[in-house]
Amino acid sequence: MRFAFSVDDLPPPSGFDLGHMVVTGNLGSYSSRGRTPDQAMMIHVSVSLLLDGLRSLVEASRGGHAFGAADSSFSLKFSLTKDGTITTRAPGTPVDRSDVRAVVTAVWAAAKEFADVQLPLLPADDAGRQDLEMSLAGFAPLVARPG
Repeated sequence: MRFAFSVDDLPPPSGFDLGHMVVTGNLGSYSSRGRTPDQAMMIHVSVSLLLDGLRSLVEASRGGHAFGAADSSFSLKFSLTKDGTITTRAPGTPVDRSDVRAVVTAVWAAAKEFADVQLPLLPADDAGRQDLEMSLAGFAPLVARPG
């Protein structure tokens, strides 16, 4: 499974910039780019929401999470079964079926890569930056868990 996040807005950068998300899995791929209506999202806030929602799902050890991007109609549904498998679906599109570790690792890698590039461009007091920093800190223990 793979996630990719990108920023589309022009300078000056803001934690509320619009951008896109692409999710690619073993069953298909889904992107916010090129859709009607436009599904660009406040990308920093959306990555934060994705991390927080998946963290809650994994900590619960079963159930579901409906992710809705910030200021966009882009959405994903995650279902976690007792056997530790997460199924990821986009509207009408199966995207992935993988174990928890694979999903946690994939979203962490993409979020960390995005943050490493984008967060230094934002002022320290930017609300979008602060939200994403807190979400990364909250998600990090999941990555460190033995798998």
